[in-house]
This record gives sequence, structure tokens and C-alpha cells, in this order.
Amino acid sequence: KSGDTVNLAAGATAGFGKVLQVVQATDTAETDTSSTSYVATGLSVNITPSSSSNKVLIIATGVLDNDSAGTAPKVTLFRDSTNIGIPDGLSRNYATVRLITPVTLSKLDTPNSTSQITYAVYIKSASGAQVRFGESIQQTIVAMEIAGWL
Repeated sequence: KSGDTVNLAAGATAGFGKVLQVVQATDTAETDTSSTSYVATGLSVNITPSSSSNKVLIIATGVLDNDSAGTAPKVTLFRDSTNIGIPDGLSRNYATVRLITPVTLSKLDTPNSTSQITYAVYIKSASGAQVRFGESIQQTIVAMEIAGWL
């Protein structure tokens, strides 16, 4: 609310929480897989944080397709080769009928780096049956560097 005062700890500087840079990438390709291990989709973005104390907010949108009844696609976000989601995926789609579902993934990451980082959407099949990320529509991934604190 307007008019509130924020008191900073000794040695702290103003500016934490500010968005320092935004990068975006798009893709329209479908990624089909029956792998039960995560595989990269074509949706990725590179960002180089300006300070190792800063955070990166990643938001990705796309479409999940279980391709047939009883299968379950799972999607997550990777930082380079590390899954920064959870092993079971940040989102999944399981249905007893074919289901095509819009999905939004988000993660506030602390990469502790000033080197270039690649964030990417990965997909896997829970059952080994064919699943899909895409559907030939535009998918988007955005990475925002957020100023850290202390």
C-alpha cells in the first residue's frame, strides 16, 4: 500500500527485487516422446545474470497432450543439465481419455552464477507411451533476472 516505509538492514542497499533484465524465446515445434526420462523440447532461453546473488524467474507456457487415454506426460524446467523442478514434474496431465491441456510452468531460481545459463522445458512419459509438448502453436519461455538481497 502507498506510503509504507521499508527499513533496510545495516549494509543493505536499495534495489533488491527489481527486474534487471528480461529475455524471451518462442518455439512452434512439437516434441513427441515415449521416454520415461526427461528429454529437451525445443523451448529454451539463455540469460547471463549480472550478480551471483540475483535470482531468475522463469515462466514457460505451452500445451501438453497425453496422445491417448491412460498416458501421462510430465514437464519440468531445467537449468543447463539440472532439473530445477521436482522429479515428478512441475506439471502433468493424466486422463482416461485423450486430453490436450494448456500449461504454465514457473520457478524462482537461485543459480548463484554470473555465467550464461540455459533454461529449458523438458518432457517425459510416466508410462512409456507416446506424449507430446507443443501442438504446433507458439510456446513461450521468459527469464527475468531479479536483483537479490544481501
